[in-house]
Amino acid sequence: MSDADTHSQIAEQARLIAWLQDQLDRQRQVNGELRKAVADLARTFQESLAAAYAAGESGDIDAVRRITRANQASWQGYLQQIVAAAARPAPPDQPEA
Repeated sequence: MSDADTHSQIAEQARLIAWLQDQLDRQRQVNGELRKAVADLARTFQESLAAAYAAGESGDIDAVRRITRANQASWQGYLQQIVAAAARPAPPDQPEA
């Protein structure tokens, strides 16, 4: 194997390592966004469930309806965040040679 071949392989490996690092960074960013959206969704659901339960216990059906509608809107917003993060286009499958 010549020095030129060795340098070419080293350069290709360096490009591949850089591409893989970019992929890893992108995946970490998406995972962070998804974790945040899911945590927000869980917190909001827990809060609205407690509020709806309290309203139901007190017999305030109008409050239960308002809380339920607000919860539905929150779920829709969080779902859109999750879908947007998951749908972000991935970079090309392989680095350019």
